[in-house]
Order: sequence, then structure tokens, then C-alpha cells
Amino acid sequence: MQRTRPAKRPKHVLRWVIICLLGIVIGVGGAYTVLMMKASGGDIRRAFDPPFRGKSFVRILVLGEDNTSRNRASGHGLSDTIMVAAIDTGNKTVRAVSVPRDTMIEIPSHGTQKINASFAFGGPELTQQMVQSLLGLDSIDYYVKTDIEGLTKIVDMVGGVGVDVEKNMHYVDRHGGLYIDLKKGYRHLDGKKALGYVRFRHDKLGDITRTQRQQKFLRALARQMLMPQNWAKLPRIINEIKSKGYIETNMQPRDLLTLARLAGDVPAEEVQTQTLPGAPERIRGISYWQIDHEKTAEIVGDMLDYPTAKAATVEVLNGTGIAGRAKIVADKLETSGFKIASTGNAPSFDYDSCSIIVHNPKAAGVDSIAEMLGCREVKTEPAAHGASAPDITVIIGRDYQP
Repeated sequence: MQRTRPAKRPKHVLRWVIICLLGIVIGVGGAYTVLMMKASGGDIRRAFDPPFRGKSFVRILVLGEDNTSRNRASGHGLSDTIMVAAIDTGNKTVRAVSVPRDTMIEIPSHGTQKINASFAFGGPELTQQMVQSLLGLDSIDYYVKTDIEGLTKIVDMVGGVGVDVEKNMHYVDRHGGLYIDLKKGYRHLDGKKALGYVRFRHDKLGDITRTQRQQKFLRALARQMLMPQNWAKLPRIINEIKSKGYIETNMQPRDLLTLARLAGDVPAEEVQTQTLPGAPERIRGISYWQIDHEKTAEIVGDMLDYPTAKAATVEVLNGTGIAGRAKIVADKLETSGFKIASTGNAPSFDYDSCSIIVHNPKAAGVDSIAEMLGCREVKTEPAAHGASAPDITVIIGRDYQP
């Protein structure tokens, strides 16, 4: 069977799928953390601990849930959006691989299924396991799930949203209780009309156009939610989001704030996207997407593996006098893709803070190490070891907290 690669979705679509789905969580998550910590007398500075447990390269599973959860005992619907984003905060890159929701897989205890059924059977945890196995990844670090239809209920809480409706939309589904009647042009939509806007699917490009509309809606909702007049409503909005499960994630607010900064730093042309290649196949009357495993392995290697630019050699020295500090940091850097040249003690143990010495000006990943370890001092010096010198020397200070 000859397999064809599906057309790539426009880069800005996946960019907003990755970033805008997180936008609402970023805004309310950060605000919620600060508000709750302040109310409870906690240390607000904890909200700004190093993101992603000190890792500068992470993979995030992005899921969009449909409206079928009410019909299932598990409480989960099907996932109509499945993507894995590789986020490199040090090199400021975003790469995303979209998994077609009809992709055929074997789910333990459930046999042959479409991959979007994994969410119905076991929520984000099972979906993460299945996607990780499908793509041959050693790990997916985090997930974020959103129920777009549920989020439309937040629209009324923030006073509606302004959306430029791109065309006249009219559709009636009495059985499904869906009545859509929207006119082209800029409209201020309440929750009911916003739901019609994101559910309308009668377009030439089908789900691709619907996905674009959903992202436009999410951008509008995020902007409206963070308007000054809605700040006082944030705790109530957050409670609604949490209690109804409109958004679920295992990321911390500091992780989300890092993604927010990254969204402003990464140009659209730098966001690389791909969809798993393959071909449709009908089996026992059911249409599946059968992936091309060889080409998929190539795409995963190019898009989701640790960036090769980070393979700088690093010398880690202990400047604290606390036994084992160099080994702990070396293991952390190695996990993030760096090559450890050596570990040892610094010339003295009076380093109050971390210091990075760059011996090779072309070495990649310096900013990544600085962010990961909280280093503020970065300087360039010729190496004393000649040709065998490491690219980077890191001296650990007393302020480092494993």
C-alpha cells in the first residue's frame, strides 16, 4: 500500500494550539497561585522556583477533549486534538508533532482502537502512555487537557468575548440541541453563541478550519479573562475551571509562566510542526489512520528528541564544600542532553553563588544551563587545558538547592 503524508497544518495553527490552549492556564494559574499563597501566608517566591524541575528541554502532551464524556462511565470523552510539543527553553524553540485522532493502536484490555479512545478509557495518563509508546519516546514530561465546550461557560462569567466571525454561520441540530445563527463581522458573543462558533464545522477544510476557530476563540477568551475588570473574578473563575475539569494539567504555575515568556520570544517561523505520516485504512468497517512507522521514527528523531546543539562538554566543579554537589548537578545536566567532561572540586569552597565560565564561544546551551541552575554570573575565559578543555565550566555555589 502506498502511503502518503497528510498536508501540514499551517504553522500558526499548531503554534496557537500549543500556546493558546495554555494561555488561559498561564494567566489564571499564575494569578491563582499568588493569590492563594498570599492568603495562606505562604512564601510567594515559591511560585518563581526554577521551572520544569530544572530541565530546559521538556515534552508536553496537548489534548483537546470532545463533548462525549457525559455518555461514558469513566467521565472522560474522546480526545479530538492530540499533539506532543518539544519545548527547549534554553535555545527558545518549539517543535510539535500532531497525532491524527484515528491512529490505530492496541490499548491494553481494550484491543484495537483509535488512539483518541485512550482518553475515554484512562484519561490523560493512559493517553500519555499510549502516545509515548506509539512514538517510541522515553518520556513525555507533562500534559495539558482542555474542554473547549466547557470553557465557553466561562464566557458569561467574564462578560462575553469579542470575535471577528469570518462568515455567516447557520446550522440546526435539534437532536443535539445545537442552534447556530451567526452573522459575518465583529460580534460580542455570549457563552451560547461562542459554543456555536467553536462547534460549527461546515467548512471546505473541515476540522482544520474548526481548529483555527477554536484557537481564535481561546485567544479572545484569554484576553477578556485578563482584563483589569475581571481580576477580582479570577478566584471564582479558577474554582469553576478546577471543579468542572475544563482544564487539567500536571504543570506548576512557574512552568506555565515560563511558557508564557517563551510564547513572546519564539517567532512563528521558528515553530516547526509535523503530522504523523501514513494512510487511511478500513478494517472491519472502521476507518483508521495507519501510520508509516519508518517515516514516523524519522519525524520523531527530528522533532522531539533532545536537541543536538546541546551536546556541549561541561566540567562541573563543587565550590560549596558540601559533598556530592558536583555529582548532583552533573547528573541533572546529563539528563538534559549535555556531555559531562569531568566533575571535581573548585579551587576554593567560598563560592556564594553559581558561576559559568565559557571556554568555547560557539558552545550552545549556556543560557539553558544558567536558567536551569539559577546562575547569574556568566563569563568567557580561555581554557587552561588546551585542546582537551571542556566547552563550559560550571562552579556550584552555596545558593544552589537540589
